[in-house]
Amino acid sequence: MMDPRWQWQRANRAYGNYGNANQWTVGSGFESLARESAQNSNDARLSRDETSELVYTFIRLGPEARSRFEAAVGWPILVEHLGAMADVATSAVAAGQIKAGVEALGESHDLLLLQVSDYGCKGLTGPEFPDDETPEDEFGNFIKLCRLDLFSGKDKAAGGSFGLGKAVYWRFSWLQTVLFNSRLRAEDAVQGKVANRVFGVNQGVRHKVNGKTFEGRGFFGACQAEEADVESLWASDELVEALHLDRKDSRPGTTALLIGFYDPDQPDRGQAGGDGLLEVARALRSGIEENFWPLLTRGRMKVSVVVVDDGEVLMDEIVDPEDQYTELVKALRRFDAGDVDDKLEGEYSMVVRDIPIQVSQRVDGLQDHPPFEHRAKLVVTLSDGVADSLENQVCLLRQPEMVVQRIHREYESTFHAFLLAGASINPASATENDLRADDFLRFAEPPAHDQWIPAGSSQANLNGRYRAPWIPNLKAIEDEVAKALFELLGSPVNVADKGPEAILKHLRFLPGDPGDRGVGVGPKAGPSITLTDWKVVDGCWDVVFSVNAPNRAEGWKLDPRLKFVGLDGKGQTVEWQKIEVVSDGEVVDERSTVFVKPKPRKRRVTSVFKGRSVVDLPIPAEEAAIDVLVGKVHPLPAVREDGQ
Repeated sequence: MMDPRWQWQRANRAYGNYGNANQWTVGSGFESLARESAQNSNDARLSRDETSELVYTFIRLGPEARSRFEAAVGWPILVEHLGAMADVATSAVAAGQIKAGVEALGESHDLLLLQVSDYGCKGLTGPEFPDDETPEDEFGNFIKLCRLDLFSGKDKAAGGSFGLGKAVYWRFSWLQTVLFNSRLRAEDAVQGKVANRVFGVNQGVRHKVNGKTFEGRGFFGACQAEEADVESLWASDELVEALHLDRKDSRPGTTALLIGFYDPDQPDRGQAGGDGLLEVARALRSGIEENFWPLLTRGRMKVSVVVVDDGEVLMDEIVDPEDQYTELVKALRRFDAGDVDDKLEGEYSMVVRDIPIQVSQRVDGLQDHPPFEHRAKLVVTLSDGVADSLENQVCLLRQPEMVVQRIHREYESTFHAFLLAGASINPASATENDLRADDFLRFAEPPAHDQWIPAGSSQANLNGRYRAPWIPNLKAIEDEVAKALFELLGSPVNVADKGPEAILKHLRFLPGDPGDRGVGVGPKAGPSITLTDWKVVDGCWDVVFSVNAPNRAEGWKLDPRLKFVGLDGKGQTVEWQKIEVVSDGEVVDERSTVFVKPKPRKRRVTSVFKGRSVVDLPIPAEEAAIDVLVGKVHPLPAVREDGQ
């Protein structure tokens, strides 16, 4: 096997490349990283009917592990060229990022990597190079990802249409450098090979090394001669492991490794490992939950987030949106099961309304069709009283089952809603018109794939494919949604005195009074008690009861009250002889007060206790009915640091 190496082509005097502008169309937040990377893997799934898997692994390499990695990746040559690129930082935006990365990594003994691995996906298929003999539809994923810019070539109802989403990998590499390893299906074998197709791409800027000028893009792989084209390398398992490109099983798919991973908005965030790296991982997990809850709910993709801090696994969690977005998950499952209510009554009740979308005539000669009306499905459910980032919003989505856009509305009742359009209505048996509607909405989206309804950005991608009008058709989506919500929820509340929504949405989760859900989120929600077992023992009542409450960081401290009701119907509170913990709680005072502990990533928490009444009762125990009610709820500091 030939040893891999880095190589940059000698510069052409007629053209100079000072960085790939595509990456600057991709947002720098973790939501953007989640959306673009997960969408790329979702589009590459082998089957719409089977579950694929996506694993994000944050890896901090300590000094020894970093040295081993640098030896495998050809670090001296890479850094030599990166340093030369940094010298033109005043002339090119991308060079400024590389300069900052080279300096930061030069001052650190550690190195942060992000490994993104998908399984049950197509992998980097196809030939090495695009040439005159190879039609575009036979390029394969290898050429599309590693050789070309602004080329999508995706099927109907795919996530993207611009070919820009892959730029997110380089956007989050401080060195603009990403390695790939892919495993193929037997039928996709290249020259009989399927395992460990390794390749690397540095998207740098035009630079000069030892008096020679080189183009900005460099490649890592097999190279037959000094200035020959670099090809992918079919690597050994040992090399793949040394490059941190190893895959956990033989399913087809691709692993991308971002070298010098960083947060473009907060470059130092997570670089030291430990809690900071966990914070970064949780931010990514939240972005996946918020944007891909439909895909995860329907079980079409399993996503995990792992943190390995210098060899120690700090986190290995499956992303589950149900705890955070309970109402939406329940509503989508009920919709898929055909379990729909006639009207909205109480939390988790759910109704469906048709929303007409006028699809324009397609005229590009590829998938021509006349104009028609598509009936999207608006699903609305009443909220459970626990605040989250998607309440009072309508999530718009199509076939990839990623939330494209959100429409914000506020009514007296707090609600959650989503609009299923195109092939997302029934992915297993989408009609031809469902797929056509999906394409219309796909081409309406800007490069960030975060908008259907026209605002400031252009819907120019529709031009040349569809016959106008299309802007009125797209604007009408929001109008039709507003009409349906008005019929279900009444007039919107007056938000004139509330301040900008962009600010308020971040204040909703600030603590308010004890038992309150925070700023501007509607009615208060506090603990409730359910009596689960009761019996008379030695003249006393022995009871078991559960305390259920919205999860909050400070937990809940409260007094459960034992209530006697005699045969005459009158009630009386009696004292506890003793209260004990059964599960997930604490006893603050065994005769009066309990504490319900908070839990990470839960919307609601439940603690179970058992208690015995005093012997001295106002009436014999056998003659009384009983209940346990919430008495006093004690105020607590907003943030609990001591666990008490």
